[in-house]
Amino acid sequence: MRSLSVLLFAAFASLTASAQVLGFDGEESATVGIYIREIETGRMVAEHNAAQAMVPASTMKSLTAATALSVLGEDFHFVTPVELSGTRQGHAWLGDLEVRACADPTLESEYFDKNLGFCDSIIGHLKKMGITSLSGKVRVIECLKDAGPAPQWEIEDVAWSYGAALFGANWRDNVFRLWPATGRTRPHVPGLKVEKRHDADGTELIRGVESDRLVVYGRNFNNQKWVVTSTMPSPGAVLAYELTQRLRDAGIAVADKDVKLAATAATSRVYVHRSPAAKYILRSLLVRSDNMMAEGMLRAIAPDDTRKSAVKREKELWASRGIDLRYNAVIDGSGLARSNRLSPAKLGEVLMWMAKGPHGTLYPTLFPLAGEHGTMKNFMAKTPLKGRLALKTGSVSAVQCYAGYLLDEEDRPTHVVVVMVNGFYCPRAKVREAISTYLLNTFIPSES
Repeated sequence: MRSLSVLLFAAFASLTASAQVLGFDGEESATVGIYIREIETGRMVAEHNAAQAMVPASTMKSLTAATALSVLGEDFHFVTPVELSGTRQGHAWLGDLEVRACADPTLESEYFDKNLGFCDSIIGHLKKMGITSLSGKVRVIECLKDAGPAPQWEIEDVAWSYGAALFGANWRDNVFRLWPATGRTRPHVPGLKVEKRHDADGTELIRGVESDRLVVYGRNFNNQKWVVTSTMPSPGAVLAYELTQRLRDAGIAVADKDVKLAATAATSRVYVHRSPAAKYILRSLLVRSDNMMAEGMLRAIAPDDTRKSAVKREKELWASRGIDLRYNAVIDGSGLARSNRLSPAKLGEVLMWMAKGPHGTLYPTLFPLAGEHGTMKNFMAKTPLKGRLALKTGSVSAVQCYAGYLLDEEDRPTHVVVVMVNGFYCPRAKVREAISTYLLNTFIPSES
């Protein structure tokens, strides 16, 4: 009979061996979750800690995209009406020009170049109407409740471009470029206050939520070519300023004064802007991992309501499909909140449902391909799985996740793939390498 110490040692050795699923240094101190399942048969190919709720980072966007596609449909468009409010007197309009912004995250986005020209369209329609002057202002009326960063976002993220939040009015991806040496910005950000502080360690940006004060840390503020990209405190104010200037440049006078409108003031429709279709927005945000657009798609499922209501509706949708997310924490649509929690199994079940559901042909095509697109461009680029893994990446501090599909030679999804790693301490490249090796061994086993 073996001694107790021998049995304990054997048990410990077995536990240690089982902890090394991926094989990166320090894995025993991390949490690894894996859920790989064959779609057609439902056969489980690999499962490890699949029920463990973990930080999903940007793989949360795959849940958001699945929800938005299910609720809104692939041909949904955000609509932004532009109206004149007041009365007409000849070629003059006595009143305001109102942009009724309802959370379209793509308005004048650089990622949708075929949809640019918002200001030009308004100017063109006003000229057709014969309007040459406005006695009032350009007003941007926003319809979104609890706009701006989610309260659970880290304050350190707010000033950086990836931390651009969703507002009722969104303009030019809600970011601007700043040349610290001169203070010049593009586009112009009204009311922005820039404070410069020397820091030998390099560039750092800090701005509080709803604050117009941006603190820029850097080594050399005399460098005329140095440019940083930061987020707009109020995209609606930037839109109003730019549209006002563009109207004036086009020969339409804008007094930019507050005017008192009669209770019987008329409204006249000028223009209605339509965003790209949802399928194109979802593809763009998943490939580039755009946080602001992900928040826009989540909020679109509960228009004119709160973020909490949108999440509630999302959970109700998946519960109706037999996927209970009650014991997973869904805080936002982008995954930027570190307090989000999803288990590999629940996310995998969503991916399974989508592959078999009415959007099964479209949904997998929204994901970037390994070695080819966006955040996946460098992952497994020199392996046989290049172009065959359609995965959303997710990474924040000590978190590296992937969620999506394995595709066959005809680009049809055959397997759901979810791999999550939380709490690692080795270099991220080592974790990515270990996941790559694991997926290769799983799907392309060596012949022996």
